[in-house]
Amino acid sequence: MLSNADYNAAVKVENLHKDFGKLKVLQGISTNIKHGEVVAIIGPSGSGKSTFLRCMNLLEMPTAGKIYIQGADITAPKTDIMKVRQNIGMVFQHFH
Repeated sequence: MLSNADYNAAVKVENLHKDFGKLKVLQGISTNIKHGEVVAIIGPSGSGKSTFLRCMNLLEMPTAGKIYIQGADITAPKTDIMKVRQNIGMVFQHFH
């Protein structure tokens, strides 16, 4: 259950995991990003930065964990992800 402070967060990630078969890419990531806050995700090549961002707009489904956007659990089974994506901007480094 989200607290009042969590409802005021633009993005809240709880215990996010992403596996590709036996490969564990994201393991237990949690963060809280406030409205107006600027955040940089940095790390070496292959460390899971892009996977983390792809999970945040459900281009990749997390193996486990919760993602809240404006207090709404976008990982809930009945989420209209197309509606959620209308409010999420993402610029790809390379378009494939």
